Amino acid sequence: MHIPKKYLNRHLLLVGMAACWLGIAQSQGQQIPLKHGAHRSGPRTDAAMQTWRGYGLGQFIHWGVYAMLEGAYQGKNYAGAAEWIRAWKEVPNAVYDSLYTRFNPSAFNARAWAAMAKQMGVRYLTFTTKHHDGFCLWPSAFTNYTIANTPFKRDIVKEVVDAYTQAGIDVYLYFSVLDWNHPGWRYQLKNSNDSIAFNTFKQFTWNQLTELATRYPSIKGFWFDGTWDESWKKSGPFTDSLEQHLKSLIPGLVIGSRLRADELGNRHKDANGNLMGDYEQGWERKIPDSRTAVGNNDWECVMTIPENGWGYAKKWMGHWKTPVELLEMTAKCVSLGGNFVINFGPMANGAFRPEEEETAATIGRWMKQNHQAIYNSSWASGWAKQDWGYITQPRQPNKINLIVFNVPVAKTLLVKPPKGTTIVKATLMVANKTALTIKPVDYGEVQIILPAKWNAAEPFVIELQTEFNQKQNNAEGPKANT
Repeated sequence: MHIPKKYLNRHLLLVGMAACWLGIAQSQGQQIPLKHGAHRSGPRTDAAMQTWRGYGLGQFIHWGVYAMLEGAYQGKNYAGAAEWIRAWKEVPNAVYDSLYTRFNPSAFNARAWAAMAKQMGVRYLTFTTKHHDGFCLWPSAFTNYTIANTPFKRDIVKEVVDAYTQAGIDVYLYFSVLDWNHPGWRYQLKNSNDSIAFNTFKQFTWNQLTELATRYPSIKGFWFDGTWDESWKKSGPFTDSLEQHLKSLIPGLVIGSRLRADELGNRHKDANGNLMGDYEQGWERKIPDSRTAVGNNDWECVMTIPENGWGYAKKWMGHWKTPVELLEMTAKCVSLGGNFVINFGPMANGAFRPEEEETAATIGRWMKQNHQAIYNSSWASGWAKQDWGYITQPRQPNKINLIVFNVPVAKTLLVKPPKGTTIVKATLMVANKTALTIKPVDYGEVQIILPAKWNAAEPFVIELQTEFNQKQNNAEGPKANT
């Protein structure tokens, strides 16, 4: 459609004036009136969110028909993430879209998956119900592109939800809004026909999510993806009503910041800078450097073991993260008030690659000994970060955990407690819970002295028992805001 220049100029002028007004309002600290922005100021405080906040370590599983191609096609390796391979020009859509007719994961055993996760020490799972290709691992009534029409036929989502729930691991369902298989999906809404088609897609999405929430009522939340396109960002009122609808179906449901958009097209945070969702989902394969970067929001980091790639690829490109690297990432995230989630990509037959199994087993051995520093622990307010590792604050009063990754040559750890706080006992949580020597030094700092013959083969935890002296705190001045 051709727009006369005079009308185009008038439109651009109005857009510019609106942007200027928004900029002035924000610079003056004024709140922009929003009907579909954040509905809450600050973190959720209910029991369900308290549980989420205390997980510490989680597992992500990306699995679908993309695993059948193993990240390659006709002898060529796909340079991108394997679960995106349908978007690769080398793979004809007709070839990819017929893979499901041969999908028959004979080695799949949900109970074995859950047992591995339990031994690893994860507290929650995020599992892919469908990825961008649109293939559903449950027998959805709203499309034929489902597990029901494969040789396997069994409801994989149900088996996973049941097995993990029985193992005491909470389940969250990943759901890609972007759907390459549905004819109504549009990246942009260029005309009225696009809008009509996309309205059918929105109804389809509403139906499928309602179906998941009602078929699997024991789930604790949804993890959304594929919501970055202009079509979805322009659907703020719909995304708002969809979120409220899902929360009405399952009390306490937890939903991250990727689902919603406000009426101005902002994602994650609305035009006033307030988080839309129960926790921040912006930390994908990256970890914040400080508490300041996450503010007062709950958050999680989701991480791949290879450099990139969530679904199964036979050949992993680049660096494979070691268990110690992943444990350090876990400790860092918890010390900054977040959860850390490690991704696994099963093979097409439903089995994990041996390297993933060994990674899970190694992490599990460490977690069995040191989980008190990860579970129900968070940011230790006022405790200065040190080069030897990380500090976490458990929910028990007067306790602090030091997670040590880098032992100084002098075998002496420097610690600086908040003003008014005294360390009364330090215990090495291995070696028969050895009591360590505490030595105060200058400027309120304290040395924790390790045994002379101590040689750590892996990261370890020191538990501190503390006391708070209000008089001392008042005498030293107000507590620093770190």
